[in-house]
Amino acid sequence: MIQTHVFNATLAPGIADSGFFQVLRFIDGLVAPSFLFASGMAYAVTTRRKINDYLSFGPPLFKQLGRLLFVLCIAYVLHIPKFNYYHLRYEAGETAWQVFWQVDVLQCIAVSLLFLQVMLLLLRSERRLYLTMIGVTLVVVFATPVAWSIDFWNLIPLPFASYMNGLHYSLFPLFPWSAFLFAGALCGYFYLRAKDAGAGDPASESIGRMMTKTTWCAVGMIALSFLIDPFAAMIYPNYNYWIGPSFYMLRLGLVLLLCFVMYIYERKRGVSPRSVVSLVGRESLLVYTAHLMLVYGKFGYFTFTDRVNQSFGYGEAIVTMLILIGMMYLLAMGWSRVKSSPPRVKRIIQGVVLAGFVLVFFFGPN
Repeated sequence: MIQTHVFNATLAPGIADSGFFQVLRFIDGLVAPSFLFASGMAYAVTTRRKINDYLSFGPPLFKQLGRLLFVLCIAYVLHIPKFNYYHLRYEAGETAWQVFWQVDVLQCIAVSLLFLQVMLLLLRSERRLYLTMIGVTLVVVFATPVAWSIDFWNLIPLPFASYMNGLHYSLFPLFPWSAFLFAGALCGYFYLRAKDAGAGDPASESIGRMMTKTTWCAVGMIALSFLIDPFAAMIYPNYNYWIGPSFYMLRLGLVLLLCFVMYIYERKRGVSPRSVVSLVGRESLLVYTAHLMLVYGKFGYFTFTDRVNQSFGYGEAIVTMLILIGMMYLLAMGWSRVKSSPPRVKRIIQGVVLAGFVLVFFFGPN
Protein backbone atom coordinates (compact mmCIF):
# COMPACT_ATOMS: atom_id res chain seq x y z
CA MET A 1 0.00 0.00 0.00
CA ILE A 2 2.78 2.42 0.93
CA GLN A 3 4.75 1.48 -2.17
CA THR A 4 1.70 2.12 -4.36
CA HIS A 5 1.05 5.59 -2.95
CA VAL A 6 4.71 6.63 -2.97
CA PHE A 7 5.27 5.49 -6.56
CA ASN A 8 2.06 7.12 -7.80
CA ALA A 9 2.96 10.40 -6.10
CA THR A 10 6.63 10.61 -7.03
CA LEU A 11 7.53 8.79 -10.26
CA ALA A 12 8.11 10.91 -13.35
CA PRO A 13 5.43 10.63 -16.08
CA GLY A 14 7.82 9.01 -18.54
CA ILE A 15 8.56 6.19 -16.11
CA ALA A 16 4.88 5.75 -15.28
CA ASP A 17 4.18 5.12 -18.98
CA SER A 18 6.71 2.28 -19.27
CA GLY A 19 5.73 -1.35 -19.73
CA PHE A 20 7.32 -2.42 -16.44
CA PHE A 21 5.29 0.15 -14.52
CA GLN A 22 2.09 -1.11 -16.12
CA VAL A 23 2.88 -4.60 -14.78
CA LEU A 24 3.65 -3.09 -11.40
CA ARG A 25 0.39 -1.15 -11.51
CA PHE A 26 -1.54 -4.38 -12.10
CA ILE A 27 0.13 -5.92 -9.03
CA ASP A 28 -0.53 -2.77 -7.03
CA GLY A 29 -4.14 -3.05 -8.15
CA LEU A 30 -4.51 -5.99 -5.76
CA VAL A 31 -3.81 -3.80 -2.71
CA ALA A 32 -7.28 -2.27 -2.42
CA PRO A 33 -9.20 -5.55 -2.99
CA SER A 34 -6.95 -7.23 -0.40
CA PHE A 35 -7.48 -4.40 2.09
CA LEU A 36 -11.25 -4.59 1.68
CA PHE A 37 -11.27 -8.40 1.75
CA ALA A 38 -9.21 -8.45 4.97
CA SER A 39 -11.59 -5.94 6.57
CA GLY A 40 -14.49 -8.25 5.79
CA MET A 41 -12.70 -11.27 7.25
CA ALA A 42 -11.87 -9.29 10.40
CA TYR A 43 -15.55 -8.41 10.72
CA ALA A 44 -16.56 -12.08 10.53
CA VAL A 45 -14.06 -13.09 13.23
CA THR A 46 -14.97 -10.22 15.55
CA THR A 47 -18.70 -10.74 15.10
CA ARG A 48 -18.45 -14.44 16.00
CA ARG A 49 -16.92 -13.52 19.38
CA LYS A 50 -19.42 -10.78 20.19
CA ILE A 51 -22.59 -11.80 18.38
CA ASN A 52 -24.67 -12.25 21.55
CA ASP A 53 -23.74 -8.74 22.71
CA TYR A 54 -24.54 -7.35 19.28
CA LEU A 55 -27.94 -9.02 19.07
CA SER A 56 -28.87 -7.98 22.61
CA PHE A 57 -27.82 -4.36 21.94
CA GLY A 58 -25.09 -4.62 24.56
CA PRO A 59 -22.23 -2.11 25.05
CA PRO A 60 -19.95 -3.87 22.50
CA LEU A 61 -22.48 -3.06 19.75
CA PHE A 62 -22.42 0.65 20.47
CA LYS A 63 -18.64 0.56 20.82
CA GLN A 64 -18.43 -1.09 17.39
CA LEU A 65 -20.81 1.44 15.83
CA GLY A 66 -18.82 4.28 17.40
CA ARG A 67 -15.59 2.82 16.02
CA LEU A 68 -17.02 2.61 12.50
CA LEU A 69 -18.33 6.18 12.67
CA PHE A 70 -14.88 7.26 13.86
CA VAL A 71 -13.30 5.56 10.83
CA LEU A 72 -15.81 7.37 8.60
CA CYS A 73 -14.90 10.67 10.25
CA ILE A 74 -11.18 10.03 9.71
CA ALA A 75 -11.89 9.20 6.08
CA TYR A 76 -13.46 12.61 5.48
CA VAL A 77 -10.80 14.48 7.48
CA LEU A 78 -8.21 13.02 5.10
CA HIS A 79 -10.08 14.70 2.21
CA ILE A 80 -10.19 18.19 3.70
CA PRO A 81 -8.93 20.51 0.91
CA LYS A 82 -6.31 21.92 3.27
CA PHE A 83 -5.87 21.39 7.01
CA ASN A 84 -6.38 25.04 7.83
CA TYR A 85 -9.47 26.82 9.14
CA TYR A 86 -8.88 30.10 7.27
CA HIS A 87 -8.43 28.28 3.95
CA LEU A 88 -11.56 26.19 4.45
CA ARG A 89 -13.71 29.19 5.34
CA TYR A 90 -12.47 31.80 2.90
CA GLU A 91 -10.44 30.23 0.10
CA ALA A 92 -11.64 26.69 -0.69
CA GLY A 93 -13.93 26.83 -3.71
CA GLU A 94 -16.88 24.71 -4.79
CA THR A 95 -14.73 22.21 -6.67
CA ALA A 96 -12.60 21.59 -3.59
CA TRP A 97 -15.68 20.72 -1.56
CA GLN A 98 -16.99 18.47 -4.31
CA VAL A 99 -13.70 16.58 -4.14
CA PHE A 100 -14.06 16.47 -0.35
CA TRP A 101 -17.15 14.24 -0.70
CA GLN A 102 -15.35 11.67 -2.83
CA VAL A 103 -15.49 8.11 -1.53
CA ASP A 104 -12.11 6.54 -0.80
CA VAL A 105 -11.33 3.12 0.61
CA LEU A 106 -11.94 4.08 4.26
CA GLN A 107 -15.42 5.40 3.49
CA CYS A 108 -16.17 2.23 1.56
CA ILE A 109 -14.99 0.05 4.46
CA ALA A 110 -16.87 2.00 7.13
CA VAL A 111 -20.19 2.15 5.25
CA SER A 112 -19.98 -1.49 4.11
CA LEU A 113 -19.33 -2.65 7.67
CA LEU A 114 -22.17 -0.48 8.96
CA PHE A 115 -24.40 -2.15 6.38
CA LEU A 116 -23.34 -5.60 7.61
CA GLN A 117 -23.98 -4.55 11.20
CA VAL A 118 -27.47 -3.29 10.41
CA MET A 119 -28.28 -6.42 8.40
CA LEU A 120 -27.19 -8.60 11.32
CA LEU A 121 -29.52 -6.72 13.66
CA LEU A 122 -32.38 -7.13 11.20
CA LEU A 123 -31.81 -10.80 10.36
CA ARG A 124 -30.90 -11.83 13.94
CA SER A 125 -28.68 -14.71 12.83
CA GLU A 126 -25.16 -15.20 11.52
CA ARG A 127 -26.32 -17.86 9.09
CA ARG A 128 -29.15 -15.72 7.68
CA LEU A 129 -26.81 -12.75 7.43
CA TYR A 130 -24.22 -14.52 5.30
CA LEU A 131 -26.76 -16.33 3.14
CA THR A 132 -28.29 -12.92 2.41
CA MET A 133 -24.85 -11.44 1.73
CA ILE A 134 -24.21 -13.99 -1.02
CA GLY A 135 -27.14 -12.51 -2.92
CA VAL A 136 -26.18 -8.93 -2.05
CA THR A 137 -22.62 -9.50 -3.29
CA LEU A 138 -23.83 -10.89 -6.60
CA VAL A 139 -26.22 -7.96 -7.03
CA VAL A 140 -23.44 -5.44 -6.38
CA VAL A 141 -21.08 -7.14 -8.84
CA PHE A 142 -23.52 -7.50 -11.72
CA ALA A 143 -25.34 -4.20 -11.13
CA THR A 144 -22.13 -2.14 -11.10
CA PRO A 145 -22.09 -1.36 -14.87
CA VAL A 146 -25.69 -0.19 -14.57
CA ALA A 147 -24.93 1.95 -11.51
CA TRP A 148 -22.04 3.56 -13.37
CA SER A 149 -24.30 4.50 -16.26
CA ILE A 150 -26.38 6.80 -14.02
CA ASP A 151 -25.26 10.26 -12.93
CA PHE A 152 -26.52 10.23 -9.34
CA TRP A 153 -25.36 13.82 -8.82
CA ASN A 154 -28.55 14.85 -10.60
CA LEU A 155 -30.78 12.58 -8.50
CA ILE A 156 -29.67 12.56 -4.86
CA PRO A 157 -27.58 14.79 -2.57
CA LEU A 158 -23.88 14.86 -3.41
CA PRO A 159 -22.62 13.16 -0.20
CA PHE A 160 -24.78 10.11 -0.97
CA ALA A 161 -24.38 10.20 -4.75
CA SER A 162 -20.62 9.85 -4.38
CA TYR A 163 -21.08 6.36 -2.91
CA MET A 164 -22.83 5.02 -6.00
CA ASN A 165 -20.16 5.26 -8.70
CA GLY A 166 -16.93 6.92 -9.74
CA LEU A 167 -18.24 9.32 -12.36
CA HIS A 168 -17.25 12.27 -10.14
CA TYR A 169 -14.03 11.96 -8.12
CA SER A 170 -14.86 8.84 -6.06
CA LEU A 171 -12.12 6.20 -6.24
CA PHE A 172 -13.79 3.41 -4.25
CA PRO A 173 -17.58 3.70 -4.48
CA LEU A 174 -19.75 0.92 -3.08
CA PHE A 175 -20.26 -0.39 -6.63
CA PRO A 176 -18.21 -2.58 -7.02
CA TRP A 177 -15.75 -2.20 -4.14
CA SER A 178 -18.04 -3.18 -1.27
CA ALA A 179 -18.35 -6.61 -2.89
CA PHE A 180 -14.70 -7.35 -2.02
CA LEU A 181 -15.42 -6.67 1.65
CA PHE A 182 -18.59 -8.78 1.56
CA ALA A 183 -16.60 -11.62 -0.04
CA GLY A 184 -14.05 -11.36 2.77
CA ALA A 185 -16.82 -11.57 5.38
CA LEU A 186 -18.25 -14.65 3.65
CA CYS A 187 -14.84 -16.30 3.47
CA GLY A 188 -14.29 -15.53 7.16
CA TYR A 189 -17.63 -17.09 8.05
CA PHE A 190 -16.89 -20.32 6.18
CA TYR A 191 -13.41 -20.41 7.70
CA LEU A 192 -14.88 -20.14 11.21
CA ARG A 193 -17.36 -22.91 10.40
CA ALA A 194 -14.51 -25.15 9.27
CA LYS A 195 -12.56 -24.23 12.40
CA ASP A 196 -15.51 -25.19 14.60
CA ALA A 197 -15.76 -28.52 12.77
CA GLY A 198 -12.07 -29.08 13.53
CA ALA A 199 -12.57 -28.42 17.26
CA GLY A 200 -10.93 -25.00 16.98
CA ASP A 201 -7.64 -26.30 15.58
CA PRO A 202 -6.34 -23.94 12.83
CA ALA A 203 -4.36 -26.86 11.35
CA SER A 204 -7.32 -29.25 11.24
CA GLU A 205 -8.29 -31.24 8.15
CA SER A 206 -11.61 -29.41 7.91
CA ILE A 207 -9.84 -26.06 7.47
CA GLY A 208 -7.42 -27.64 5.01
CA ARG A 209 -10.34 -28.90 2.93
CA MET A 210 -12.05 -25.52 3.14
CA MET A 211 -8.89 -23.73 1.94
CA THR A 212 -8.43 -26.25 -0.88
CA LYS A 213 -12.00 -25.66 -2.04
CA THR A 214 -11.40 -21.92 -1.82
CA THR A 215 -8.34 -22.27 -4.02
CA TRP A 216 -10.22 -24.23 -6.69
CA CYS A 217 -12.98 -21.62 -6.48
CA ALA A 218 -10.35 -18.93 -7.05
CA VAL A 219 -8.95 -20.73 -10.10
CA GLY A 220 -12.46 -21.15 -11.51
CA MET A 221 -13.25 -17.50 -10.86
CA ILE A 222 -10.11 -16.37 -12.71
CA ALA A 223 -10.94 -18.59 -15.68
CA LEU A 224 -14.56 -17.42 -15.68
CA SER A 225 -13.45 -13.79 -15.67
CA PHE A 226 -11.92 -14.26 -19.12
CA LEU A 227 -14.82 -16.33 -20.45
CA ILE A 228 -17.63 -13.95 -19.54
CA ASP A 229 -15.94 -10.72 -20.60
CA PRO A 230 -17.05 -10.92 -24.29
CA PHE A 231 -20.62 -11.67 -23.22
CA ALA A 232 -20.63 -8.83 -20.69
CA ALA A 233 -19.64 -6.45 -23.47
CA MET A 234 -22.76 -7.54 -25.38
CA ILE A 235 -25.12 -7.35 -22.41
CA TYR A 236 -24.17 -4.02 -20.85
CA PRO A 237 -24.45 -0.79 -22.86
CA ASN A 238 -21.23 1.26 -22.81
CA TYR A 239 -19.41 -1.65 -21.18
CA ASN A 240 -16.16 -0.91 -19.37
CA TYR A 241 -13.94 -3.78 -18.21
CA TRP A 242 -12.72 -1.87 -15.13
CA ILE A 243 -16.20 -1.81 -13.61
CA GLY A 244 -17.49 -5.12 -14.98
CA PRO A 245 -17.89 -8.57 -13.42
CA SER A 246 -14.69 -9.76 -15.10
CA PHE A 247 -12.65 -7.15 -13.25
CA TYR A 248 -14.11 -8.26 -9.93
CA MET A 249 -13.75 -12.01 -10.53
CA LEU A 250 -10.13 -11.80 -11.66
CA ARG A 251 -9.02 -9.73 -8.69
CA LEU A 252 -11.03 -11.64 -6.12
CA GLY A 253 -9.63 -14.89 -7.51
CA LEU A 254 -6.08 -13.57 -7.14
CA VAL A 255 -6.78 -12.37 -3.60
CA LEU A 256 -8.11 -15.83 -2.67
CA LEU A 257 -4.95 -17.42 -4.08
CA LEU A 258 -2.87 -15.05 -1.96
CA CYS A 259 -4.90 -16.14 1.07
CA PHE A 260 -4.07 -19.77 0.32
CA VAL A 261 -0.35 -18.96 0.03
CA MET A 262 -0.42 -17.15 3.37
CA TYR A 263 -2.35 -20.02 4.94
CA ILE A 264 0.35 -22.49 3.82
CA TYR A 265 3.08 -20.17 5.08
CA GLU A 266 1.41 -19.78 8.47
CA ARG A 267 0.96 -23.53 8.88
CA LYS A 268 4.62 -24.23 8.09
CA ARG A 269 6.37 -21.22 9.59
CA GLY A 270 3.84 -19.57 11.89
CA VAL A 271 3.31 -15.86 12.52
CA SER A 272 4.25 -14.49 15.92
CA PRO A 273 1.96 -11.92 17.61
CA ARG A 274 5.11 -9.80 17.93
CA SER A 275 6.01 -9.94 14.24
CA VAL A 276 6.04 -6.86 12.02
CA VAL A 277 3.04 -8.19 10.10
CA SER A 278 0.98 -8.64 13.27
CA LEU A 279 2.01 -5.25 14.66
CA VAL A 280 1.17 -3.29 11.51
CA GLY A 281 -2.03 -5.31 11.10
CA ARG A 282 -3.21 -4.28 14.57
CA GLU A 283 -2.40 -0.63 13.87
CA SER A 284 -3.49 -0.61 10.22
CA LEU A 285 -5.82 2.40 10.58
CA LEU A 286 -3.07 4.51 12.15
CA VAL A 287 -0.50 3.45 9.54
CA TYR A 288 -2.93 4.06 6.70
CA THR A 289 -3.91 7.51 7.97
CA ALA A 290 -0.41 8.66 8.88
CA HIS A 291 1.28 7.66 5.64
CA LEU A 292 -1.45 9.31 3.54
CA MET A 293 -1.08 12.53 5.52
CA LEU A 294 2.68 12.51 4.95
CA VAL A 295 2.44 11.76 1.23
CA TYR A 296 -0.62 13.79 0.22
CA GLY A 297 -1.38 16.05 3.19
CA LYS A 298 -1.39 19.83 2.80
CA PHE A 299 -0.06 21.55 5.91
CA GLY A 300 0.85 25.20 5.66
CA TYR A 301 3.44 25.91 3.00
CA PHE A 302 4.76 22.35 2.67
CA THR A 303 3.21 19.65 0.54
CA PHE A 304 5.31 16.59 -0.23
CA THR A 305 3.68 15.89 -3.59
CA ASP A 306 4.09 19.53 -4.71
CA ARG A 307 7.73 19.56 -3.61
CA VAL A 308 8.54 16.35 -5.49
CA ASN A 309 6.32 17.25 -8.46
CA GLN A 310 6.55 13.72 -9.88
CA SER A 311 10.25 14.01 -10.63
CA PHE A 312 11.65 10.83 -9.03
CA GLY A 313 13.16 7.83 -10.71
CA TYR A 314 12.85 4.32 -9.29
CA GLY A 315 15.88 4.79 -7.02
CA GLU A 316 14.55 7.87 -5.24
CA ALA A 317 11.05 6.40 -5.03
CA ILE A 318 12.33 3.16 -3.45
CA VAL A 319 14.43 5.07 -0.88
CA THR A 320 11.41 7.23 -0.02
CA MET A 321 9.24 4.13 0.30
CA LEU A 322 11.72 2.40 2.64
CA ILE A 323 12.05 5.50 4.83
CA LEU A 324 8.28 5.82 5.06
CA ILE A 325 7.85 2.12 5.88
CA GLY A 326 10.43 2.48 8.65
CA MET A 327 8.65 5.53 10.03
CA MET A 328 5.29 3.73 9.99
CA TYR A 329 6.78 0.73 11.78
CA LEU A 330 8.17 2.95 14.53
CA LEU A 331 4.85 4.77 14.77
CA ALA A 332 2.92 1.49 15.04
CA MET A 333 5.32 0.16 17.67
CA GLY A 334 5.14 3.41 19.67
CA TRP A 335 1.34 3.57 19.56
CA SER A 336 1.09 -0.09 20.53
CA ARG A 337 3.12 0.65 23.64
CA VAL A 338 0.99 3.71 24.39
CA LYS A 339 -2.15 1.57 24.28
CA SER A 340 -0.63 -0.84 26.80
CA SER A 341 0.40 2.00 29.14
CA PRO A 342 -1.69 3.08 32.17
CA PRO A 343 -5.00 4.75 31.15
CA ARG A 344 -3.95 8.14 32.58
CA VAL A 345 -0.74 8.21 30.53
CA LYS A 346 -2.66 7.13 27.44
CA ARG A 347 -5.23 9.93 27.88
CA ILE A 348 -2.49 12.54 28.34
CA ILE A 349 -0.71 11.47 25.15
CA GLN A 350 -3.99 11.43 23.21
CA GLY A 351 -4.83 14.90 24.55
CA VAL A 352 -1.44 16.31 23.55
CA VAL A 353 -1.73 14.87 20.01
CA LEU A 354 -5.29 16.21 19.64
CA ALA A 355 -4.26 19.64 20.93
CA GLY A 356 -1.43 19.72 18.39
CA PHE A 357 -3.83 19.06 15.52
CA VAL A 358 -6.25 21.72 16.79
CA LEU A 359 -3.46 24.31 17.02
CA VAL A 360 -2.23 23.51 13.51
CA PHE A 361 -5.79 23.65 12.15
CA PHE A 362 -6.68 27.05 13.62
CA PHE A 363 -3.31 28.82 13.86
CA GLY A 364 -1.07 27.14 11.29
CA PRO A 365 0.06 29.07 8.19
CA ASN A 366 -2.46 29.15 5.39
